[in-house]
Amino acid sequence: MKKRNKLLHESMAQQQQPLSNSSFSYLFAGRGPTKQLLNNVHPERFVSWISILLLLIMIQSFRSSAAPFLNPSGEPRRFASKSVYFHITAGVYLWVLSSTILTVIPHFSSSHYNVIIAAALFFPMLFSTVASLFIGRFLVRMWFYALELTRRKKQQIRNTIVETKHFRSPTKDTNNNHQTNGTVTKNKPLMTAIQKSSLASLESLNNAAAETTTIPMMERRRPLMVSFHRPFRRLLKWSALLSAVLCFVYTHCWSRDMGAFKVRKSHGAGAVCRVAFMPFDNGGGAEESSIWILWGMAVGAMLVTFFQDEFDGKHEASALLLRPNTAKQLVSTSRSSGEETRIRSSERSLNSSELDDDDDSSNDLSSDDEENDEPSNGFVSILGLHSSQERPQDTLDMVPWYSVLLVASAFDILVQLKVFLGRFDARTMQSALDMRERHVETKQRNFERIWSRGKEPPFDVKNYAPGCVFECDSKRSNSDDEGGGLWFDFMADCGDGFHSSYHVARMLAQPTLSVKDSKTTSRTLPRGEFLVIGGDLAYPDPSEESFEKRFFRTFEDAMAPPPSFRRKAISTKKPALPVKGWVGCFDETYEKDKALQYGDDDVLKHYNGPSAFIIPGNHDWYDGLTTFSRFILARDWLGGWLIPQKRSYFALKLPQGWWIFGLDLALTQDIDIDQFKFFAHVAATALKPSDAVILVTHEPTWVTVADQKITDPGHFPEKNLRELEKNHLAGKVRARLAGDLHHYTRHTPCTPRSPQDMTKSPTTSHRKRGKSNSSLRSGSTEESPPINLPELFVSGGGGAFLHGTHTFDDRISVGPKGDEYVRVAAYPSAKVCSRLSWLNMWQFRWRNWRLDIVWAICYFGVSSSLFPLCGIYADYSKYNSTHDPFFLFLWVVKTVYGLFCELLSIGRISLFFAFVIVFSLVSLTDSKLKPTTRFLWGFSHGLAHLFAALACLLFVECIVEWTIDENIVKVATGVAKSKWRGADEGIDLASSLYQEYKSHFSHIFDEISPASNMKLSSSGDLFVNRAGNMNSFQQFHANAYEMVIEAISWLVKTVPLLQATLQLFDLPGTIAEKHTHICKILCADGTECLLRNNFFRYQLISRSTIVSYVGAMSLYFFILAIPLAGSIFGTWLALTLNIFKAQYNEGWSSLRIPHWKNFLKLHIKDNGDLEVFAIGLSRVPTSWVRDPSCGEFQTHNNNVPSWKWHQPSKWVPQRSFKKFVPEVVDYSCIPKRPSSKPI
Repeated sequence: MKKRNKLLHESMAQQQQPLSNSSFSYLFAGRGPTKQLLNNVHPERFVSWISILLLLIMIQSFRSSAAPFLNPSGEPRRFASKSVYFHITAGVYLWVLSSTILTVIPHFSSSHYNVIIAAALFFPMLFSTVASLFIGRFLVRMWFYALELTRRKKQQIRNTIVETKHFRSPTKDTNNNHQTNGTVTKNKPLMTAIQKSSLASLESLNNAAAETTTIPMMERRRPLMVSFHRPFRRLLKWSALLSAVLCFVYTHCWSRDMGAFKVRKSHGAGAVCRVAFMPFDNGGGAEESSIWILWGMAVGAMLVTFFQDEFDGKHEASALLLRPNTAKQLVSTSRSSGEETRIRSSERSLNSSELDDDDDSSNDLSSDDEENDEPSNGFVSILGLHSSQERPQDTLDMVPWYSVLLVASAFDILVQLKVFLGRFDARTMQSALDMRERHVETKQRNFERIWSRGKEPPFDVKNYAPGCVFECDSKRSNSDDEGGGLWFDFMADCGDGFHSSYHVARMLAQPTLSVKDSKTTSRTLPRGEFLVIGGDLAYPDPSEESFEKRFFRTFEDAMAPPPSFRRKAISTKKPALPVKGWVGCFDETYEKDKALQYGDDDVLKHYNGPSAFIIPGNHDWYDGLTTFSRFILARDWLGGWLIPQKRSYFALKLPQGWWIFGLDLALTQDIDIDQFKFFAHVAATALKPSDAVILVTHEPTWVTVADQKITDPGHFPEKNLRELEKNHLAGKVRARLAGDLHHYTRHTPCTPRSPQDMTKSPTTSHRKRGKSNSSLRSGSTEESPPINLPELFVSGGGGAFLHGTHTFDDRISVGPKGDEYVRVAAYPSAKVCSRLSWLNMWQFRWRNWRLDIVWAICYFGVSSSLFPLCGIYADYSKYNSTHDPFFLFLWVVKTVYGLFCELLSIGRISLFFAFVIVFSLVSLTDSKLKPTTRFLWGFSHGLAHLFAALACLLFVECIVEWTIDENIVKVATGVAKSKWRGADEGIDLASSLYQEYKSHFSHIFDEISPASNMKLSSSGDLFVNRAGNMNSFQQFHANAYEMVIEAISWLVKTVPLLQATLQLFDLPGTIAEKHTHICKILCADGTECLLRNNFFRYQLISRSTIVSYVGAMSLYFFILAIPLAGSIFGTWLALTLNIFKAQYNEGWSSLRIPHWKNFLKLHIKDNGDLEVFAIGLSRVPTSWVRDPSCGEFQTHNNNVPSWKWHQPSKWVPQRSFKKFVPEVVDYSCIPKRPSSKPI
């Protein structure tokens, strides 16, 4: 073997021309130390400082193209790496880059000969690695099945004997055991036995299940295993990585002069070569076959690892948890024991997340339901199998709004807006389907008695609309530091990324919240007695998955629901009181008078825990309120908050004569007639003349109407609401709360006393506790408020992406009367938002890589009718023979303009895509702009994309013809004289790689054949017994080995697998060959074919030629066009946001910024004033760990409500920073009744 390799390399060395200098010396020729350094570089040394420098420059050049993988400021890498798109795109980048480098390198210098040999080694090694791992894992799995089935059969026999003995001699019930139908079940030791068990093997898991459950062992005759090839992407990735590393070692360590691998320092071997090949040194280096020995050792290590995991029970334990039967029965057994509820740790872990049936992702749809389809991660944590449960698992990132996956959501929106809007209203159905019979029957007799006396029965608003009116006037917060009174919270737009949504929910769940009141002082605010949520519960559209994972999961981790909570349970009685599994939930009055029959509303009065009242937003209406009705109106708990409401709107009676009206505006931006009647009745029968009302809606129409420049009173929204506010709530509305815009702002009314006051800046309000302190963040000031006009609050920072504040005016006119308001507070400030908006210029593509497919299709569609540009490089050489940069720019402009004219004149598909792009971008431009400005700005944006697509086409076609003219790629015709140093002819990469494979590595596979296998097995006594015959095991081994070798030989020899792969890998060669062939047909007989091609000549080209050419060209085209398209679109968004103050939704949803969250804490003081604290969260943690002090992990908190825990939240930030501390960003005090004098 050694002699053969030596002769082979000597013959190859004779064919190669000797090199006087290295390629680096040629490319970087200079003087002084640089020249001396380059002359000292060994020509066979692959890794050098200059090559490292070139590698860094190349990586930096491809930084924009590879942005989804670098991802410096976009979404977390693990979310992108789990997608199929990431792996496909990464493969395409590596494919294009490697094939291009391998094609170009031999043209400049032959010193990189090792790179070509290593590339020829990669694909055979990759195929061998994948095949070996598949076959090895399959054999290990079969061996495990054989041994495990035998062991389980013996275990089944032992269990049968034990059960028989136990039935014959029953013991006393000393361990709190029950005997039911002849089956023994241990109750209390269930979780204890499993928690103490390490489950290091499958046997321990079966023993624990057998001792603690009633599951007979014969139900699991076959082990439940994950597939031996799963996950396939990981197997393929590790195979490619192993092959690439070994190819790099080959390139670095192979010596052409020695015909062997360098091992010693005298050979020029580095540390890597000495460590890798020292055991194979025979004095003159290591033989070439030693690289395959290293490969075999690495593959063997992978199989040994799989073998250990297989027989340690890890694969079966994971599969057991992925299957629902055992876990479901274990949980149900614990419930049927003597305990009324589960233990706290089990219940909370089940609420956190659950396993999915594919890979190791999770599905949090039904984690703790005894009728669910899958066991949860809580069961995993009980068993102690995964230490990763110390962190939140399977959290979701911010919604990617620029994604083709949202097409289905857009279709749902279109159906709701165009089909059901105005024709079907779920709010009307709520009142029509409400069950009033129970209320009527309970008071039927009393009404009859009153009627018999000729008196009209009193009107009861709670009987008129049950589940809509709630009396919270008797509640009082236990906060002596803050002066008592009633505290409640408000937040909106919460169901987006886990980190931001959970951070806000965690702040709301704390019993007391320490906030920064200024730079030097802080104060403590109590948790609200109830929480009002202003809509948009889950993004992007209402679905079971989005509600569970993006909304309920965050609140459940912030404060646990009761143990009796089941996800699939449908509420038939609201409120769900008393609470099973919790004690001490009511006040002393209720505890003393338990014998009394309290009504539902009376029970709620005495409930001490927090409640949640929720109105739907526009995103919740995209399915006609179906999901909202199922998960809010038919569910009892939002984490530890009780949900008592039965409709999508409600009225809350608060202390000191305050009321909250939660209004459902749906998609019509107005309340419906039934809702109007309800609130009108409440205002007429329950409100006193001195009462004050807080209106809660989802959309802040006072901001959106002013932003859209609507001046016609007939087009103003909220007509019914304005009628209600004007005539039924006249002078009683003191504040309005809304979300929808994901920031915080406060507008106060102002009435200038004279025309001169219109031009003056507003006077500064005094900074006194109890009065407005709005200049904390925005630097704005207040003016004198008129009588009976409410303050307007926007607080939509519950977790959704940030909306900027700099695109909205500080002064607005509200309502048809044009009441003037001034913005006195904004968080974040307009200055900060303006700076953030410029991030679109260079981060749009990084954060919205899911839109790449759209850019690729559109750009390639625009250029498709113009392929190919025959003779384009010759045209450039004729126009700019001196390669002057200025004339280069002029030539590019002239040629792109010519291509655009040809597109308009002869284009078919290109013209269609051009029209679609321009029309879509004009339609996308914000309608708040003037019609002329909107058309010109959108049209110029579309033209920028068209010219960019044509420029990409021009660049790629020039590069193709340059490689042909400069003899970089070998083609049959059109070989020009080379201007560069290197080979006289171009390289055929596929043929070169295959020839190197035949010369260096094919003998490895030729020596392994079925004939040699049979010779090996017949020459020795390894497989032969004394009688001269093979036993069954030896026969099976020989047959299996022969089948494997036959399969490998068939793939390598019979099927041209390697040749086909190399031909597909050679992109430059394919493009050059097809380009030359097509241009030869199109330009025959001297036909002009530079910018215009004859359509009839296209018919002479075979379809396979066109498809292969366009397919290969598209890869290079996409790599260039996609980053360029994203940069153009992001720049357009940044300019629109800062110059025209428009596109606020499109411009900020692209950034998906999770920081600068906010919510409100409101306090009704004993004197009737309403304090509003705007709490800001400047930064959101992105790394969480389990809080060991959380109440769910404390044994003394059994049966204690989660809202009584000192630490109710499950996760805390991994590291504490000052920027995570909440702060008061705005403060306002609203009197119950406005004074007659200006403040």
